[in-house]
Amino acid sequence: MKFREPVGIVAPLRSPMGKLGGVLASVEPFALFAHVLKAVSERTGSRRPDEVIGGNVRNSIGNITRVAALEAGLGVDVPASTVDRQCASSLEALVAAAARIQAGMAERVLVGGVESASRCPWLFEKTARAYAYFEPRPYPVHLAPESMGDPPMGETAEILADEYGIEREAMDRFSVESHHRAAAAYERGDFADEVVPVPVPGRHGAVNTVDRDETVRPDTALEALAKLPPAFRRDGRVTAGNSSPLSDGASACWAASRDALQADGLEPAAWLTGAVTVALEPRRMGMGPALAVPRLLEEHGLTPGDIDLFEINEAFAAQILAVNRELHLSPEKLNVNGGAVALGHPFGATGVRLVATLVHALRRRKLRRGVASLCIGGGQGMAVLLETP
Repeated sequence: MKFREPVGIVAPLRSPMGKLGGVLASVEPFALFAHVLKAVSERTGSRRPDEVIGGNVRNSIGNITRVAALEAGLGVDVPASTVDRQCASSLEALVAAAARIQAGMAERVLVGGVESASRCPWLFEKTARAYAYFEPRPYPVHLAPESMGDPPMGETAEILADEYGIEREAMDRFSVESHHRAAAAYERGDFADEVVPVPVPGRHGAVNTVDRDETVRPDTALEALAKLPPAFRRDGRVTAGNSSPLSDGASACWAASRDALQADGLEPAAWLTGAVTVALEPRRMGMGPALAVPRLLEEHGLTPGDIDLFEINEAFAAQILAVNRELHLSPEKLNVNGGAVALGHPFGATGVRLVATLVHALRRRKLRRGVASLCIGGGQGMAVLLETP
């Protein structure tokens, strides 16, 4: 829907992304989130937020946002909550913050998300009968009822590849381009204002500073990707090389009303003007942006030609290629600094990561409008519209 009043976005930031078991694996998820929350708070003059809302999928058996807010030193009197809309969890947190601001329930909200694939807990079933025991077995996490089909995420990408006739080579070529765009963005310094370096304890008391995405591979080549085996079907096309990697990372931003920004003397990096959420068949969940983006534009009386840049999450190369068979977006407008195939996809953090990447890209290019969107496990999609001042 189109917001009655735009919501200001200040200091959209993210951590560098670490790969599963990689450079950020030793960092507790709440501590990683706290580091980025603190960076946003410092850039807004350490003002007190009315509350903190964060997204997380697999690390928040407790309320991880509250723990992170306390760790960040935001004050024991600042409330916090954690939301889960799978891959769109932090975007849901941002939209929830905007809704509270629109409703007059808050003026300033610190928003973000975190995910650590490296520190994701193992979940096991317990017996339904008290004090009965059996050999441990994994707890099944369902994104849809079995009666509707509940395929793993990789299989949903294979389903779209079947439906749209997307060949393995096209997926691999897209993945190579994503890595090359991300590497070029680093060389240009495009991520300098977006990425918050993270200190990581090393051996013998040393501290290593991580300031670059571990998941970006500048030397990625089509020949190397072509040698990788299918990951989900014996005769499939989806591989580890043309999928987003399991990742560790955090993102955050400040969301505030126009009156609050004026009172605090803050200039927004962008205005959030609207958002939509859609739903579709769980087995075709990757097409969420193909439904969400047109509806968002229609509600604002806009066309794709009115949008300068799009950031659409690359859960899988097959998925983003299928989405663009419907949206017909120019490569010059879509994921200009690479996407999740290269940058990583820490589920709870990706939504605001998309916003941060989009806002900084718009400002560097002196452009006006951008759309961020992503698909959601279980068959949903979200999209938001942002405008630079």
